[in-house]
Amino acid sequence: MSTAPSAIVKIVVDRPIKEPFDYLWDKEKLLCDPQVGMMVEVPFGKTKLLGIVYEVSARSNIESSRLKAVDNVAPLLPLDKKLMQLAQFASRYYLHGLGETIIPAIPKWWRTSHNWTNLTNKLNIKKSAEDAIAKNQKVIAPEQLNDEQSAALQSLCAHPSKQFKPFYLNGVTGSGKTAVYLSYLAQILKISSDSQALIMLPEINLTPQLEKRIAAHLPNIEMAVLHSGLTEKQRAVAWYRVMTGRARIILGTRLSIMTPIPFLAAIVVDEENDSSFKQQEGLSYSARDLAIWRAKNEQLPIVLASATPSAQTWFATKEGRYQELQLTKRIHGFQMPQLYLQPPEKLQPLPTIDSKLVEALRDNLNKGRQALVFINRRGLAPTLTCLSCGWLSECMHCSGYMVIHRQLAQYKSSMLCCHHCGLLKPPPTMCPNCGDADLQPLGRGTQKIEDQLQAQIPGINILRVDADSASTSKKSKELFNQIHEGDAQIIVGTQMLAKGHDYQNIGLVCVLDSDARLYSSDYRAPENLFAQLIQVAGRAGRYGGEQAKILIETRYPNDPVYQYLKDYDVNGYMKHLMNERKNAGLPPFRYHALVHAEAKLKNVALQHLQAAKEFLRKAWADKVGVTIFDPVPKAMARKGGQERAQLLIEADNRIQLQALLDELDLYLRDRSVGRITKVGKVRWSIERDPILI
Repeated sequence: MSTAPSAIVKIVVDRPIKEPFDYLWDKEKLLCDPQVGMMVEVPFGKTKLLGIVYEVSARSNIESSRLKAVDNVAPLLPLDKKLMQLAQFASRYYLHGLGETIIPAIPKWWRTSHNWTNLTNKLNIKKSAEDAIAKNQKVIAPEQLNDEQSAALQSLCAHPSKQFKPFYLNGVTGSGKTAVYLSYLAQILKISSDSQALIMLPEINLTPQLEKRIAAHLPNIEMAVLHSGLTEKQRAVAWYRVMTGRARIILGTRLSIMTPIPFLAAIVVDEENDSSFKQQEGLSYSARDLAIWRAKNEQLPIVLASATPSAQTWFATKEGRYQELQLTKRIHGFQMPQLYLQPPEKLQPLPTIDSKLVEALRDNLNKGRQALVFINRRGLAPTLTCLSCGWLSECMHCSGYMVIHRQLAQYKSSMLCCHHCGLLKPPPTMCPNCGDADLQPLGRGTQKIEDQLQAQIPGINILRVDADSASTSKKSKELFNQIHEGDAQIIVGTQMLAKGHDYQNIGLVCVLDSDARLYSSDYRAPENLFAQLIQVAGRAGRYGGEQAKILIETRYPNDPVYQYLKDYDVNGYMKHLMNERKNAGLPPFRYHALVHAEAKLKNVALQHLQAAKEFLRKAWADKVGVTIFDPVPKAMARKGGQERAQLLIEADNRIQLQALLDELDLYLRDRSVGRITKVGKVRWSIERDPILI
């Protein structure tokens, strides 16, 4: 072993620390020179961690005798320069360390040096690539484009391929947006034999259907799929094929935006308005926003596709920053379903399905069509109640209620489950307050709707699709295959059913409890509801003949959401929404950040945020265009036994907000170890562009 290391390297690791750590690089031991972007294994405290080489230097401020040495180097290409730039931007913008920004996006399989030896044998990479191409060869040819689709494709292809340009592909549901962007990517991939394209989807369950479509449009082009539903080894293989340029089409969920794609030539973000593109835990990034930044940094075209644009995309389009491509008609002359607003029957202690909805379902079945019953609440009922004293099944760790499930995972009997902290327990046999044994489910979820439909329309095949029945990628694929093959007559499900799926025989959609998402503390609730209803309506009527129907259960038919929905007037609703947002000073007209805090005691969390507010008030007292609100408990004030609070900050522009948050981040880190304060043990974080305030 060399007594004099050839270099000093600065390494970032997955810890809540912004500064890199200095390590010794022994060239004779590691058998290579250090390069920025290399994945290495380093000793860190009493453990070993994956690190990324951030900088190569000749000196350190720490004596070399106190420095530890890099243990091992991954037999991989260094992460490319463009990806490192993306990670550095995300690190600065979202106020996280570079290591905790980029390393979580690397498959866990690659984070263990034990897997770095005998690489080819372990991953069987060659066979995986051959299988991917063989699968593509079995699929039928793609469909032909109509005049509107051809015009949109022509506009896309007219733009220089190596130049940043954001397009908004605005098409009604069923208008053939997918065929347009796949045809465009086919042209992009022809320009260069090594070019790659990234397609991002909001949810895992949308990937199997799109895989088949990609295979139809791009036969013999190797594809890699990246999402959290894969095994770690499967994801490691796909990631390796992408970073080495073998896979030319990358289909993934939000985590795919941080993948090394050395020859990236174009990006597509499908269902761009979907909130699933926003990571909620850890680094709270928006994959959609990072995709736009990556396209601009790498000088690439990017296509944002949706039937219902996000407020940001609609606003940018109207300002001329994005080019809009419109598809105004459904393909093959199919019509959007006829919409009916149905007031629910008189409230009952044990709600049942409206008799008019049941009648409509029977009529649809007689016509040989499938029906979709949509209720965005899984389980049997939102809570369990005592009819004598009004007791409710509250969670002991959260400020919410435990949901009653008829059956859950490995449990064969009913269970109470908290959807926030995951607490599971059997339901009580009698009321904990008064001892009455007459406990009843209150409200309804997918399981209760399934039971009631089976009782009211016996002998039919009902399929339930929610996070319980589709708990794995394999189960999800099996359920959607049953729908596409026509095995299910009535499909009961949550938002998993609502977007992106091309069902061929849905003649009726029934939406239950629609108003539950209409009025909320979340200012985006009406926008999200409108988009969701447009999407779920779009699952119906994708066949010739009689027009399909959608029945929406609502007590507020005059609300703007429903009034614009009656004519499927997306543009009219977005204008209405923008007027409201502008008057209220909400995004995209102002910019938000939240400071989160959680502690065992509510007052401790609030005091921590109050101190942060006082710091900002003094530092930014003379600044115009910044509003710092008082700290308040969160809507879900207690979760997992921790009391939670938040501090909202608003600013007129991003630059101003970034400067403020940088100062606040330094202030909080000086008083913390990682992100836990030295006094009071408060865990804190700063979130940019929150979707819930």
